[in-house]
Amino acid sequence: MTPALVGIDVGSTRVKAVMVDPTGTELASAADATPWVVDANAVEMDPDALIDVVRRVVATAVAERPEHTVVAVGVTGVGESGVLLDRRGRPTAPIIAWYDQRGDVDAIAAALPDFTAVTGMRLDKVATIFKLPELLRRGGGVRWLNVAEWVVRSLGGDEQAEMSLAGRTGLCDLHRATWWPDALDHLGADHTLLPGDPVLGTAGAGRATFEPIAGAGLAVAGHDHQVVAFVSGAMEPGFLFESLGTADALALTVPAPVDVADVLAVAEAGATIGRTVVADRLMVMTGLRTGQILERIGRLLDVEDRTARRRLSERAAGREPDPTLTVDLADGVVSITGIGDDTDAADLWAAAVAATDQRTLDLVDAYARRFGPARGVVVGGGWLNDPTIAAAVHRRFPSAVHSRFSEPGAVGAACVAGISVGVLDGADAMFTRGETT
Repeated sequence: MTPALVGIDVGSTRVKAVMVDPTGTELASAADATPWVVDANAVEMDPDALIDVVRRVVATAVAERPEHTVVAVGVTGVGESGVLLDRRGRPTAPIIAWYDQRGDVDAIAAALPDFTAVTGMRLDKVATIFKLPELLRRGGGVRWLNVAEWVVRSLGGDEQAEMSLAGRTGLCDLHRATWWPDALDHLGADHTLLPGDPVLGTAGAGRATFEPIAGAGLAVAGHDHQVVAFVSGAMEPGFLFESLGTADALALTVPAPVDVADVLAVAEAGATIGRTVVADRLMVMTGLRTGQILERIGRLLDVEDRTARRRLSERAAGREPDPTLTVDLADGVVSITGIGDDTDAADLWAAAVAATDQRTLDLVDAYARRFGPARGVVVGGGWLNDPTIAAAVHRRFPSAVHSRFSEPGAVGAACVAGISVGVLDGADAMFTRGETT
């Protein structure tokens, strides 16, 4: 039997499973919708419903290539969401989406005035620490696992805190790479809330018991954007990576350590800084929600179907944005002004893409002012299939290279798992950057 690796990516929109061989060649894949339930302003998910989806896509992908033996499985996914478990290891509450806006920022700011300086996270309701008080109040919760950590455990693996995911909680000391006692004290919890000290995903997390992959080594691969940067060859200091998925991430790799002045300057620019899937690297990162914003505009224009949206984008790609048509993206709210008698859907799409592009350019300038110009740029993600987005990215980064993987998150997770069982090492061909856009 020929060995194979499986990567699972629990994304904001879809759960993907991809089987690859040890060179990174895709063998099989499957995907299904991430089972979020939206109720007014709450966006939640049943932890067991997520596991049902994960098992289904893994079983489907593996069944396509029965001649291969799965030797390792890695899991990546969204960074701040997770599961609170009781003493029997059962969920006590739903998973709250990373972009759900519940959380008391003022309470954290008052109790932990050094929050940003210590954690590298911003006071903006995204980090896990803003979601945990409500979940803990529901009672019975004694252990927290990030989504990827919960999936690994549910497939038969060990409970493990992975380093890059720990950095997204607001509970981890960026500078020491350990849990922050002051944050735990604020929650009225102790170290038992978290599954040990954070480790790199390449350490491995036990063996799978789920039948289609039983016996395969498991790994919590890490935060999705960082795993994509890793497999795409953008983890060298000075490299800029843009991951254009549902959540658009603009990330710059920098060497550790950094001083507090750098951390605060990063936050002032609207970014975070945290530990990565590589021991001596940090990542400055901003989540831009570009995909969510464009999907919202697509619904407004009645082009939710990907094929219809692509046809609209093909019309928009060759147009200069109308200077009188303004799309304002402040605070995640889309405001459109200047619609004239001759404005059509393609004009609006071109203006929306131009607005997201300008915001990205502003961040690139902010990164450069603090850390110097990028040494190289790598881009990836599904929104590069949109013609208007692709054209804007090419103008912005004319010498960028494109990740060679169609599902870099899942492939990256498979890579980390392969390293954890000794099938791959950091010099493998899977880490090539791809082709110039």
